[in-house]
Amino acid sequence: MAFNAFKDKKVHMISSVSYTKDREAFTLFTTSYYDIPIMIFLRDDFGVYNGPESLKDKKVGITKDIFYQEELESLGTFEIKPYTSLLELTRDLSLHRIDAVIENLTAINYLIKKHGYTNIILADEFTVANKTVEDLRFGVQPKYPLLKSILQKSLDSFTKDERNKLANKWIGTIREYGTQHIQLSEKETAYIDRNVIKYCIDPIWLPFEGLNEKGEHTGMSSDYYKLFEKILSAKFNLVKTSSWSQSLDYLKQKKCDMLALSMETPQRKKYINFTDSYLEIPLVIANKIDDSFINEMKDLKGKKIGITKGYGFVETLKEKYQYLNIVEINNIDEGLDQVKEGKIFAYIDALAAIGHEFQTKYFGELKIAGQLSEKLEFRIAVRNDDEVLLNVMQKAVNSIPAEMYSEILNKWSSIKYERGIDYSLVWKVIAGAIFIFFLIIYWNRKITKANDLLKQAQKDIEEKNKKLEKLATIDNLTNLYNRRKLEELLKLEINRCERFNCNFSLTMLDIDHFKEVNDTYGHQIGDKVLIEIANILRNSIRKTDFAGRYGGEEFIIVCFEAQKEEIIKIIENIRVDIQNHDFDIVGRKTVSFGISIFKDGDTIESMIKRADSALYEAKETGRNKVVLHLK
Repeated sequence: MAFNAFKDKKVHMISSVSYTKDREAFTLFTTSYYDIPIMIFLRDDFGVYNGPESLKDKKVGITKDIFYQEELESLGTFEIKPYTSLLELTRDLSLHRIDAVIENLTAINYLIKKHGYTNIILADEFTVANKTVEDLRFGVQPKYPLLKSILQKSLDSFTKDERNKLANKWIGTIREYGTQHIQLSEKETAYIDRNVIKYCIDPIWLPFEGLNEKGEHTGMSSDYYKLFEKILSAKFNLVKTSSWSQSLDYLKQKKCDMLALSMETPQRKKYINFTDSYLEIPLVIANKIDDSFINEMKDLKGKKIGITKGYGFVETLKEKYQYLNIVEINNIDEGLDQVKEGKIFAYIDALAAIGHEFQTKYFGELKIAGQLSEKLEFRIAVRNDDEVLLNVMQKAVNSIPAEMYSEILNKWSSIKYERGIDYSLVWKVIAGAIFIFFLIIYWNRKITKANDLLKQAQKDIEEKNKKLEKLATIDNLTNLYNRRKLEELLKLEINRCERFNCNFSLTMLDIDHFKEVNDTYGHQIGDKVLIEIANILRNSIRKTDFAGRYGGEEFIIVCFEAQKEEIIKIIENIRVDIQNHDFDIVGRKTVSFGISIFKDGDTIESMIKRADSALYEAKETGRNKVVLHLK
């Protein structure tokens, strides 16, 4: 370890060391160049955390020889497990081998984001050695005071902006994005690093998006893109257009790479790829305040209805409501002006967009007269010749924290009715006071209903995301890990053992004569047998190990840090448990096992091949037995 090498005078200096009184005997310290909060990290299944006392009798991981190790050990309230590798420390927390980690924020945060450990959360700051931060300094051997002086002067020469740039480049906080983290492939990372991503917007469609008086991107999509920039560390560049139609044309002509907010339509899918939707908004109808309310779409039959040209829902409405006399208009301002002037009967657009216009215009002249059953489902639209960008943006959309949807929507979609007093209209206000009073009540009810719909939609999205995450990693029948998750965990474990010289085993098991169960009793009874086998595995393996369904009646068990004899004993006990279990209707069943143990140069394929070969031998030599293949 670097600190021990420095302490043993094998190196002249160390680049990151914290000050303690006892280290003064063998270290010349510079001033601190960065102070990092010391934090407690837990898994999301830890339960209620009420301060450090919640760690009593728990297993807590720290970095070996960290300046506060002795103080933590002297507390005696929890078991300390020192690690020489931060990667191993973080992985063991994620895989339930330890209960908590006490470490600096940035180091663990970096590993969480890099490896996608979505089950690790921040619990609290921790005070050790009378400090709440880990102060990073350069340390120099005492016989090199000149070197220490050079380093100190170099540090002193850094400006505040230069220090901030370095911090912003390398340090983030997992509090910014909740527990959602993006894991990009090497190809995707290279794409982000190499390219400035050009995007287009609708320049006149607030609050969703538009250009402010300075020509800058503003609106909901602007906030989403700022979030994407942080999550991806990507560079986005706005390509300005004069209209939505021009933005669509620019995408076709490859003058921009993507559209910030777009609806998916069959026509657009010919030249555009789309991410999943990340924003859903109700469609409403606006007309003059003295016109009737719209109870159903047939009330609009034969009347001119304005819709902005190029909007995705135009095609949907034309196809579904063929009796509408749709007039395509350049933008929302022109549409509402034409309603006001009586050139068209009504204008259809998103609730938030029309509400935004009502904040400053049309009060006492226009109203929202009805709501459509259709909703706007906004997605990011990407050129269909750029598959890498599509994948990157899909991951970005998937990573948006749930609270950010509400925060952005609430920021931009609040509808207010405020205006200064116009004394030339006082008589109109008095004459229409009662009417406006009931109109506001009606409108508030409509807004409340719309908000309820938005909240329900958000709840549905969150529930679907949870289901999708479970489907991606858990076998639907047995609730064990599925094949995809098994291979992901095996790859991580092989990488760890190659680096740190550890060991683990892989056991494949297959239910003997399982086809007879399905043929005799049917697949429903066969499924029940699979579920009961899974429950036995779940209850029989150690807490540090894991099991999963590999496919059909085949399962895999992975045991960590166990010698050959211990592994065979564990698997033999499982074999006996299954043999002695009385399965409903079917009676007794047996299982054959094949074991392989990790060795240098192994891959997932080679370990599975050895385990499968051992399983085959077990089957061929009588079944209901455990066979180990070392070669």
